Amino acid sequence: MVRLLRLGTLHGPMQQPWRYKYLEALYQRRLEAGPEQPRFRSAFTNWNYEAELYACTHRFGENIHTDVLRRALTDASFMKQVVEQRAEAGLDQVERSMLPVSDNEELARRGEEIASHYIKQVLRYWYPKFPEEGIEAVTAFLLSETTVAYISERLGFKTIIRCDTPVPRPATMKNALMAFIGAINESSDQQRAEAFTADFILTHLVGKDINEIWHISNPMGLLSKILEANGRQPAESRLIWATGVSSVLSTYVVGVYSGKEFLGKNYGNTIALAEEMAARDALRRYFETSEERAPIPFDKLKHMNFTSRLKP
Repeated sequence: MVRLLRLGTLHGPMQQPWRYKYLEALYQRRLEAGPEQPRFRSAFTNWNYEAELYACTHRFGENIHTDVLRRALTDASFMKQVVEQRAEAGLDQVERSMLPVSDNEELARRGEEIASHYIKQVLRYWYPKFPEEGIEAVTAFLLSETTVAYISERLGFKTIIRCDTPVPRPATMKNALMAFIGAINESSDQQRAEAFTADFILTHLVGKDINEIWHISNPMGLLSKILEANGRQPAESRLIWATGVSSVLSTYVVGVYSGKEFLGKNYGNTIALAEEMAARDALRRYFETSEERAPIPFDKLKHMNFTSRLKP
């Protein structure tokens, strides 16, 4: 033990100044070189694409044919790159067109149709009074490029997508996830594809308020239209109480009524803001989308048949 300690001391950087200077020089060179440029995952020696495909389809408990999964994870930019490389290699037009696999555009289109249709069905069922404009807004949020690309990256699709860049673009990430849903539909059935949508896309609503996702520019005007369509008296705002009016911490509480019927109330630092917030509270109460309402039962969605209850 003593001999090992002496060897460690003799070979330490303080006992050999040249080694310390050498390591410092290497460190400075690495800083000057900057971060390593992104590389394709296939550039590493331990890459096995077939094993990655096998792990991907079993990671989600799906039974997808390997050829279909490979097509779902092949972006159109990758196919374009292959054609260009074959042209540079001097191949004729016929040899360039004979590609072993097609891109995922068709699968992505079909997958997005299934996901959009299913999400709208669930929202219509669970929020029957929520307007169709709100349903469309929430669906657009869930299927937006930003949201789907975020989900796709967290599910591990980033390293197995075949595209023309080492770091896939958000649009590429979205197409891959939508194509994966289309691949589930093609290999299994639509019910399995809808279950995947419920588990990984619809659950993105957890912790979010759908009233904030759908932005209403004129809540009082919308409330008045709803009351008029139902033959009720027009909306009227009334000041309930105010405090600190002559200070910078003024607070007003405004209530919204239809005749003598109370619709909602809220507060703000100005009367106009309090009136707007009260109208939004009245809309939440009417749409039954307030915070007190139970969240969507994601664990029970697989056992519900929305097709027979809701229009497509």
